[in-house]
Amino acid sequence: MSVAAASRTTAPHGVHAARRQLPWERIGLIVLLAGTAASFLWGLDRNGWANPYYSAAAQAGSQDWKALFFGSLDAGNLITIDKPPLSVWIMSLSVRLFGLNSWAILVPQALMGIATSWLIYKIIRRSHPAAPALLGGLIYATTPVVVLMSRFNNPEPLMGLLTVAAAYFVIRAVEDNRWSWYLLAGTALGLGFMAKQVQAFLPIPALVLAILLFGAGPLRSRLVRLLGALTALVVSGGWWMAVVELTPTGNRPYVGGSALNSVIELTLDYNGLARFLRLSTDPQSGLAAAPDDPTVEFDGGLSRLFNANFAPEGAWLLFTALTCALALVLLWRQAEGTRPASGLMTGGVAWLISVAAVLSFMGTMTHTYYVFSIAAPVAIVVPLGLHLLWKQRQRLVPQLIGAVLLIGTGYTAIRIFEYSNDWGFWPLAVAIATVPAVAGWMCASTNFQRLATLALVTLTMVLAPVATDVVTLSNSHSGTNPLSGPVGNSPGALSAHLDAARRGDPPLARQLGFGVQPSTDVTALLKESSGSEWAAATYTAQNAAQYQLASQRPVIALGGWLGDDPAPTFAQFKAFVEDRKIAYFIWQQPIVDEIPLGLDAVAITDWVQSNFEGEHIDGVRIYDLRD
Repeated sequence: MSVAAASRTTAPHGVHAARRQLPWERIGLIVLLAGTAASFLWGLDRNGWANPYYSAAAQAGSQDWKALFFGSLDAGNLITIDKPPLSVWIMSLSVRLFGLNSWAILVPQALMGIATSWLIYKIIRRSHPAAPALLGGLIYATTPVVVLMSRFNNPEPLMGLLTVAAAYFVIRAVEDNRWSWYLLAGTALGLGFMAKQVQAFLPIPALVLAILLFGAGPLRSRLVRLLGALTALVVSGGWWMAVVELTPTGNRPYVGGSALNSVIELTLDYNGLARFLRLSTDPQSGLAAAPDDPTVEFDGGLSRLFNANFAPEGAWLLFTALTCALALVLLWRQAEGTRPASGLMTGGVAWLISVAAVLSFMGTMTHTYYVFSIAAPVAIVVPLGLHLLWKQRQRLVPQLIGAVLLIGTGYTAIRIFEYSNDWGFWPLAVAIATVPAVAGWMCASTNFQRLATLALVTLTMVLAPVATDVVTLSNSHSGTNPLSGPVGNSPGALSAHLDAARRGDPPLARQLGFGVQPSTDVTALLKESSGSEWAAATYTAQNAAQYQLASQRPVIALGGWLGDDPAPTFAQFKAFVEDRKIAYFIWQQPIVDEIPLGLDAVAITDWVQSNFEGEHIDGVRIYDLRD
């Protein structure tokens, strides 16, 4: 079928009838969503504050409406987090309703993950039978990075929900060309930008391609509606930035992560271009190293997503998805799908390829949980490809592609298992499931054999991710860069570095990545400082967040995330002290010794040491700034 012919094909009455749920489908959907809810919510409080940085901002927003709006790290509104605050708004409102606890902070993310799994099912079900739709929801819900982040408080769950919602609205726009679907898609992408900035825009080329090639209505009307969607995106994603930029700097907090106190600069530089540059970083501290440092190598390239750091997060089905994408391209004419089905296949493949390319080749400021962006297109492309291959399996080429796909899925899993020695029986289980799945794919003839083969194929798709999820759910996760699965067997693996940092080896890494939880005596001291606007000032942001969450009193993160933002300035800090707005200064020896703090943070530190007497409390040196 040509593209032109496909674009003229409308969904027949039979397709609409096929969307009617049979009892087994309803049961399957209920089981899928119930199982997803159980895995995302079970023992959720073991993750504590998860990322203290965002939890502290949620706490600040629950205490002060100005802090809520700007996304301030503290209720005193000195500095913001380094992202737009949409995700923090939801957590802050939850804390206002249910109090400050890990459930109030983390449950919203879990609910977002459940909703996204349901949307994946809905997207596929618009044009395909129930089985691939349910498989898509299952693949998404069991993807390790999705399980990990749906139990965490980073912005990924909200970004994922909004980008998948945009894909759903685009599929609806492909069906009937209503203005509302275009505007909803643009709005969802704009709000996704409000959650995670440019990362939310990765699906845009694929979604536009689906509209241009297969959208309903004349091309001119689609182009006009796409401009309307772009307008909705700009308005929904840019209004907050405009308000921040137009607010005088004296009336708002400093924009954390920016050099010029500008949210536009933050977007274009720190959260934009800097993510694509090749900057050498120390794996323990996360600090930028010299560009010519021979000890740190750029790991970008086609193999990145399959290496020990990234693969356990979301590469279990990446070979499978790429093979399915190839099958969809090669067997395009045999698909004989409706216009929405063709749009979904084209959009899904383009989404998968574009995200994989960006993640593979972007710069060194690339966290492993960025693999979250590939979970949705994988969950769409794999069921579509398997469904097409299964329908065509009596032909030699589809049959061989399917066999290669299953063998490759098992082989990829076995190779990823080799990155750790703590998998137990799981590698053997995957191998045992793969062999009969391949045999059934090649030979199944009776109804029972076909049903058994489909069950084995499904098991082969999800068994290795589920193995990772079991390990993930068995452990607590916190800090800047959480990871799925067990600790790697290579000393150079990121999981090994983070495991050492969690234990405080070296102390600097613990303070940067997780923050050090204050003792009972220090916490009590901060709680008793109610006469001041801020209980204390310290560095870095994770340490400040831990003190703030424990005492439930605002704490200044000197210089923002790593102490190099000019907030507060030296003059501001001295004025705060003179007005008795800051009760204590908390000295952090490892940070002073090993991090190149900003000029203001250094000047503040020297001034405090020269003018105040410090005392040691539970191993921490504290200066009372009110003396």
